[in-house]
Amino acid sequence: MRKLLLLIIILPFLSCNHNKDSKSVSETEDFSVVLSEKIDSGGMSARPFKILDSIPKELSGVPKLDTMKLQYFTFRSALSPDSISPNKIYAYSGYENGKYFLAYDLNFNKDLSDDQKHYFDRQFGKWKMSINYGKDVKYDTLDYSEYKENKIRNSSLVYKVIPNNGTIRKPDDSMYTDLVIIMQAYDHWWNGVFTLEEKDYKISANPGPLGVSFAVAKQNEDFLTYSDYNFVETKLKDTVQIADSYFSIDSITSDFSELFFKDLKIKEKPHGYTEGDNIKDLKFNDLKYQSTSFSKQISQKEYLLIDFWGTWCAPCLKLNPEVIKLNNDYSDRLSILSFAYDDERGEVFEHIKEYQMKWNHVFLQRDLKGGLEKYPKILKDLKIDAFPTFILLDKDLNILVRGTGVEALEKTKEILTVKQS
Repeated sequence: MRKLLLLIIILPFLSCNHNKDSKSVSETEDFSVVLSEKIDSGGMSARPFKILDSIPKELSGVPKLDTMKLQYFTFRSALSPDSISPNKIYAYSGYENGKYFLAYDLNFNKDLSDDQKHYFDRQFGKWKMSINYGKDVKYDTLDYSEYKENKIRNSSLVYKVIPNNGTIRKPDDSMYTDLVIIMQAYDHWWNGVFTLEEKDYKISANPGPLGVSFAVAKQNEDFLTYSDYNFVETKLKDTVQIADSYFSIDSITSDFSELFFKDLKIKEKPHGYTEGDNIKDLKFNDLKYQSTSFSKQISQKEYLLIDFWGTWCAPCLKLNPEVIKLNNDYSDRLSILSFAYDDERGEVFEHIKEYQMKWNHVFLQRDLKGGLEKYPKILKDLKIDAFPTFILLDKDLNILVRGTGVEALEKTKEILTVKQS
């Protein structure tokens, strides 16, 4: 789900009374946590294979079928090794006697003639996103080695190879959408435990393509995940509240064995982006190029609902009528400000006009090829990585609700209804 990895000098900390992998800190100070790798405790990721236009010289036993795609998948590691062995797996998919099949080089001998075909009850072009084609496919374990600076690290990947259900698409290439196959695997997470102010906590580090994500929770509670409506991704250098103190997730060693926290020496965070925080009064230009801010938007009302959406986002469009209803029902006390993260300003304007979204709007240019560098600053500052995301503010710019989907809107309505009665 990923950053410069820095080492820092930390202040002395008290040793733990539990075990060697747990740190205990009686007073707030800089401290570190020892991490250990856990493969099946994290989430799962799904990545498509890459289609080959020709047969590599190293590969043999490729069948000759009319409806078939030869593919490969490259393995990668969050630890950025110099090399990985094995580093890729070959596969192919197609149709035989009217049934979909796939096969992959499970023994890594670069010979596809001895690999088992896995058949699925699906006709060409008849895939459905509602069907889990991989539910009967068992997970396999691949052992591999990582090489870095003349050192070898052995690890494993728990994975399965499954058909695409239409999640991965090329609008102008139906054959690709039908035949590309998916590598579904457990993410590698690094977990640790520590005690602060006589309370036990756990932490996880989850490396991903956009850097490392972190989660902190009490020992007896679950980590928040992307499926939770109020999930906010936490990255390196972000501020987290643990017990009654605030810390910066300062750095992590290059092998993910130790994570360092820096005590910010504050008991109250000046600004933040999660429920209970006070949001910074950001300034921006609206859709009509007029300068405005959160405080200006709420100046005449009691509450401000901030909506992050896009015309490309199906869940956003599905909830648009609910936002419109909120505006109609509570317009005397509620201001709405929508940030459209989209490709074309004109398309956003036409959508607003067509559906009579009669509130203030901001356009944010969407540039998927630009990656994180082109991601709008306000989205980065507020940690917006899911759409739609809703944030409800009070008059003092305190965050009353932050979340995704219908649950956030329901919580917003609850607050407005209670205050009204």
